[in-house]
Amino acid sequence: LRLLATLLGNAGYQVRPVRDGRMALTAAESNPPDLILLDIMMPEMDGYEVCRQLKANDRTREIPVIFISALDDVHDKINSFTLGAVDYVTKPFQAEEVLARVHSHITLYKLQRDLREQVAELDAFAHTVAHDLKNPLALVIGLADFVMLQYEDSIPPAVNN
Repeated sequence: LRLLATLLGNAGYQVRPVRDGRMALTAAESNPPDLILLDIMMPEMDGYEVCRQLKANDRTREIPVIFISALDDVHDKINSFTLGAVDYVTKPFQAEEVLARVHSHITLYKLQRDLREQVAELDAFAHTVAHDLKNPLALVIGLADFVMLQYEDSIPPAVNN
């Protein structure tokens, strides 16, 4: 934990290390981070359960989780991805590899977040435009219907269809 905190801190990342799963859940809920590095083997609550609870919470669901674990069995890796992890690094790890994966996943997360915000803004804009166009069009249609009723007898049959 100390090694990772130092490595990431020296690389310019703001790091908030916690020692157990409950603290991780509380920290993520109160101030959601851009990424969570999670060990499978932790006191009280294992990393699988922490990940499960993070992904079940609307506030923390989208945060990318990278497991870093000494467990290197394929079952552990598959279980991690099934629970919603975006990556898995085995211990002992290479510092450059961890930094590259962290950088990649934070960049991807921020791009996805920006895209979601832009889609929401575009949706709100489209809704406003549709609403603003609806009222004048209703007025035009109403006036056209009124004109048709007023001059129904003098409109040639070809136009009346």
